Amino acid sequence: MTWIRPMKLDETEGASKEIIESVRAGGRPVSKFLLALGRRPAVLAGREALREAAYGGSALGRRRVQMIAFYVAAHGG
Repeated sequence: MTWIRPMKLDETEGASKEIIESVRAGGRPVSKFLLALGRRPAVLAGREALREAAYGGSALGRRRVQMIAFYVAAHGG
């Protein structure tokens, strides 16, 4: 449960709408968390930039990258 009321998909506008549409176009689900961040387009853009930096440049895919990171962390790396 978020403290900030999430927007509805039809309420989004401007930069938030563009970012959320790109999330949908990429086949990712739009969570209530993203819709709550949509009230602050700069924050939503920053979150998506961080996600892209962490997971976007790898051909392995997000799940495999997270599995490797977990393995390395678990073995003291």
